[in-house]
Amino acid sequence: MIDENSDEITLKIIILGSSQVGKTSILNRYFNNDFKGNMLSTIGIDFKTKYIKYEDQKIKFNYIDTAGQEKFRAISSNYLKGTNGALLVFDITQKDTFDLINYWIDIIKENNGSNIAKVLFGNKSDLSDSREVPKEDAESMANELNCLYIEGSAKTGEKVQEALDELSRMSFNYYKELKESEKRRSVRLTSKEEVSDSSSENTKNNSNKKNKKKKRCEFKC
Repeated sequence: MIDENSDEITLKIIILGSSQVGKTSILNRYFNNDFKGNMLSTIGIDFKTKYIKYEDQKIKFNYIDTAGQEKFRAISSNYLKGTNGALLVFDITQKDTFDLINYWIDIIKENNGSNIAKVLFGNKSDLSDSREVPKEDAESMANELNCLYIEGSAKTGEKVQEALDELSRMSFNYYKELKESEKRRSVRLTSKEEVSDSSSENTKNNSNKKNKKKKRCEFKC
């Protein structure tokens, strides 16, 4: 359990995907329950903050909106360090954006390891008549990545709230597991040090006893 009296926890969630898949629109829908069809592409990085309470612990979530254009990808990579969760977005009507999900997974592994919460989000379900990515393919990829697949639409609002709420919850759980693992490792190390110190002290005491016996023998002789 997280201590409710501890300092405020800050967790980072990054939104990754190709340009024009709707990353900014997803965040705009999540925060403002709004959709703007003429939103400009993100240049570099943008941030939004939301406070959520889990288990009586107030958590500050920083949601990082990244640019999908190739020239900005190095900037996106830099913000992956220390990230707790990632929303991997593709456009179900553009297969090339789905194919690039593996690229973003590699970027996550290179910059932050693979042990973070992930949700694969297929955007633009409102345009399913123009679908190029079968739902079965997306679900198969999610299974391979050991993550959740959710299909929805920033335009209609379908499943956007659910996807980011679930990712936030998962990120908190990953954070908890990491902290508990670190605590257990610290306890084990402390126990080993105590055993080592005790062993050294016993060796020292045994050595002293032998020296005393030797001195008594030398005196009698």
